[in-house]
Amino acid sequence: MQTMDNKKDYSKYTVLIVDDIPVNIILLKTMLTRTNVGILTATNGEEALETVRKSKPDLLLLDIQMPVMNGWEVLKAINDDPELKGIPVIVVSAFTSPEDIEQSMRLGAAGFIKKPVIMDILLSSVTSLLDNI
Repeated sequence: MQTMDNKKDYSKYTVLIVDDIPVNIILLKTMLTRTNVGILTATNGEEALETVRKSKPDLLLLDIQMPVMNGWEVLKAINDDPELKGIPVIVVSAFTSPEDIEQSMRLGAAGFIKKPVIMDILLSSVTSLLDNI
């Protein structure tokens, strides 16, 4: 479906933003308003998994360093669960060493975005994955 300004309408999709720092959630939400997606949020990995199981979002934006359960543990849990395994996850992290990126991809991430987040990269990554659902 196209909107009046010829941009694709992503309002039928829901993105779960998972980050323990409120300002990061606000920043990502603000950037995503251009896509018109529905947005859910969680502040730790355990809360993220509960939300994923309950709401089945179309995509996750997942931080690595969080309390209770880190992003890699969330990735592993999602990929170990047959009902959740198909949900794409983009890791959004300040942990950007080649090893961190490789670990994220090995655990099933569909993409990796380095913090500080550049809006064009975020929007391109999110819409590209949603276009292929």
